[in-house]
Amino acid sequence: MKEKKKNYPLCKKEEYVRQYFGRNLEDPYRWLKKAKDPEVIKWVQEENNFTDEWFEHAELENMIHELKSKKLKPLYQGIEAWKDRLTACVMEDGEPRIVSVNKQLEDERVILKKNDIPSFQPFAFQACPVNPGLAVIGGGIDGESRLTALVVDCEEKRILTEIKDIFFSCWSPTKEILYYAATETDVEAQTTATKVYGYDVKKGDKIRIYEDDKNAIIGEVHVSSDKNFVVLDMMQDYSHSRFLVYSEKTQNVTVVNEEALQMTYLDSIKGKHYFISKEGAENGEILAVEDGHGIQDAETVCAQNDKVLENGFVIGDRLYVLYMKDVCSELICVKEGKEISIELPGTMGTLGYAGKANDTAYLSFESFLDKPMMLALKGEKAETIFQTSEKKYNDIVVERKTASSKEDGKAIPYFIVHRKDIVYNGQNPTWIYAYGGYNAAMRPSSMEPIANMDIGDWAEKGGVYVLASIRGGNEFGAAWHEEGMLMKKKNCYYDFIGITEQLIKEGWTNPNQIAISGCSNGGLLMSALVTMRPDLFGCVIDSVPHTDMISFADDDRGPMYITEYGNPKESKEMFEYLLSYSPYHNVRETDYPAVYIQTGECDNNVPPYHGKKFAARMQEMNQSNNPILLRVLEKGSHDRGAGEVYWRTIAEMQLFVKKALGL
Repeated sequence: MKEKKKNYPLCKKEEYVRQYFGRNLEDPYRWLKKAKDPEVIKWVQEENNFTDEWFEHAELENMIHELKSKKLKPLYQGIEAWKDRLTACVMEDGEPRIVSVNKQLEDERVILKKNDIPSFQPFAFQACPVNPGLAVIGGGIDGESRLTALVVDCEEKRILTEIKDIFFSCWSPTKEILYYAATETDVEAQTTATKVYGYDVKKGDKIRIYEDDKNAIIGEVHVSSDKNFVVLDMMQDYSHSRFLVYSEKTQNVTVVNEEALQMTYLDSIKGKHYFISKEGAENGEILAVEDGHGIQDAETVCAQNDKVLENGFVIGDRLYVLYMKDVCSELICVKEGKEISIELPGTMGTLGYAGKANDTAYLSFESFLDKPMMLALKGEKAETIFQTSEKKYNDIVVERKTASSKEDGKAIPYFIVHRKDIVYNGQNPTWIYAYGGYNAAMRPSSMEPIANMDIGDWAEKGGVYVLASIRGGNEFGAAWHEEGMLMKKKNCYYDFIGITEQLIKEGWTNPNQIAISGCSNGGLLMSALVTMRPDLFGCVIDSVPHTDMISFADDDRGPMYITEYGNPKESKEMFEYLLSYSPYHNVRETDYPAVYIQTGECDNNVPPYHGKKFAARMQEMNQSNNPILLRVLEKGSHDRGAGEVYWRTIAEMQLFVKKALGL
């Protein structure tokens, strides 16, 4: 590796002190929060130039060429019927586009792609059920923290109205009315306010349907498949919600549950609303609530078992349920009170719901050793429509193992992918990925999610890949999430450390041969790990990370995130707990491994100052010759960039790992 320790761009320090519960907290790099300040812009450019110079140009270009040559066909998501075709969203090279395809998912025609409307990224398309000439296109505008809905006239290709600062929208089943939920945050008061509106396209005005008075952090709106109901989801946090049903006919709102519960709405069939509930059933059960009634009158449709209920959907009068069994997917059809198992292409993979049209549901499937594919589900049979690759890895095996968490000794499961003839000599390059937060499960996949590294190829060349099922997600039920949030957040880090130490102890690898990666909350994980245990890793890929766990509460989305992390202003106990692992505040003078920090100036989830401040302090304090690189994407959002920028970013990440581990 190049030794550039003393040549980092100069980053000034300013005196800034803020008091929390009688303690003065210094923040010398706070000035980097001002993204448009000329001094900040200059420093960012110098950091990007430094990162450019660190990589050998020819080597990087070769890596980009190699990655492009292995590019897979992207999968379709958000599939819906439209006229005599289907619409879908595609994400390719970090760039989204909305397309129409035929029923065999062929003959793609682009409806809208990124920057067709300046700075707009289209993520979803919904045609109006009563007028297919009308549609809403949901997407993000660079730098804005909420989504925007564009109501468009498809025939005239004209934007009728722009509804900003929302998260979710859906059409009325019977009228030219678009329902949407808008959430406003009061950063000072650390509160949110959610309101649901209906926009009448013909009249050009909006009406207020419902105003929440219980501090919901996000509102969702759903139209049932039978087109009889509009269901409102008031999210109290990332696992608890209150549900209400709106009737267009009476204009009344019926409450399903007054108290926020661990529930997820699935759909409605014949006057019954179906929910996944994890209240008193950690793995989840399916409840049916008769319209007009509350959750107290619910009947159990699918009782809890040893599998985790993840999701579900309705086709006709059939309910399909997605389960997780040891973090792998299973699909069943509930028909006349019976559960019928649907055969999938593999037994250790991930099934995703990609949408439906008429009597067909479209699903995606992949595993560590199976590249992504699309399935068409009709009745009780799922047929593979296309595969992105038919390559087989006959010399690679996938194992499930457990390790003891570092502090409380909890058994933490993980997957390990490697060659059959692996040698336990402590020298195998090992890549570990985890997320651990927001009630989100990390599932088997053919590509490592951050640097888009091909797991099968990595293992084939002698590498070891580990997917760590640390707490904070919902891989093993509701308690798995709760044990990795708020005052138990550090369990996530101890889980990861426990797995890493076991890999070393068993002779798989050693610290100099370990690369770890994560983004967003997973970036917080990476940042916390490198400050807690810099001796344990050889290379860190730290993408769009939260790093300042005191200032995050003052960000635009801070009031939404404190439900997961806790509010540092709430109590001395919470402040001290957050400070104990806040990566920015725990950087010290010591030897750090190689770290590649990446953020984007247009990030609408985690402001880029988190990555900038962390990089500045790491560069200041690092006593080793290992590089601390910062890559700031000028047009990057909460991602790895788009187009050629995307290819360069993932190439840098993969090359950085290769050089750090001496491959």
